Amino acid sequence: MLKRKPLIALIVVGVGAVGWFLFRPEKLFVNVTVNEEFPTASANSPNAPQAIFSGSFHGVAHETRGTATVYQLVDGKRVLRFADFETSNGPDVNVYLAAAEDANDNETVTNAGFVTLGPIKGNQGDQNYELPADVDLSRYRSVVIWCKRFGVNFGAAPLKMQQSEPVILSEGNFHGVAHETNGTATIYRLPDGKRVLRFTNFETSNGPEVNVYLVAANDANDNDTVTKAGFVSLGPIKGNKGDQNYELPENLDLNQYRAVTVWCKRFGVNFGTAPLAPKTMGTF
Repeated sequence: MLKRKPLIALIVVGVGAVGWFLFRPEKLFVNVTVNEEFPTASANSPNAPQAIFSGSFHGVAHETRGTATVYQLVDGKRVLRFADFETSNGPDVNVYLAAAEDANDNETVTNAGFVTLGPIKGNQGDQNYELPADVDLSRYRSVVIWCKRFGVNFGAAPLKMQQSEPVILSEGNFHGVAHETNGTATIYRLPDGKRVLRFTNFETSNGPEVNVYLVAANDANDNDTVTKAGFVSLGPIKGNKGDQNYELPENLDLNQYRAVTVWCKRFGVNFGTAPLAPKTMGTF
């Protein structure tokens, strides 16, 4: 009988250790506060991050408050920022984007599907989470604070579009280099966060293998500037005359690529270029 007592005590200790590991009860009394800065510029600067989706948190399993805002940075990246945020602490808590308008229970999250942005940085305070380049915000419309260990939705924030019209990010007029080239090149940010280069009243010469480049220079008055500065191809030109659109890569940095060039790839010739000047706001 005496030998059974140490064994029972060992079992009790073991069960208690497992229970502590699973439930982490001390987290209910210990807050983790973060205060991350956000890459901001002057409010009137065209390079300031632009809010494209935003919403307020509401509690589900635990009281949760604050705001969740998706910003688009000038380099094309999108960042989710929590401001004045507060929820309960707990084990294995993560930040999800759920494929639902809102999430008022656990089943909505698990049934609708989600994208994880990683472990929560703190249960209190301002914090940032970079979004995957391919996440579709027209589908993933709510932010969820999710306890992965127990499958519990602490709280959620439905995201609403903040931009209803295309916004001009930069614009410039074409000038001829090897060939006479006319028209306007404008980069718009669309309400869904995508960016599009649009040619209007455009005209240049036709030729073989003519492409549209964004060049890492303020302007390009010759061929060497394009080849030495570096460029990103937006693909073959759609026509040597008329209005046309070209979607920009997700993570393209418009601080670096500041000119549009119509380039004959076969002969290495710059037909014409439009230097892009930043704008603050505008619409189609």
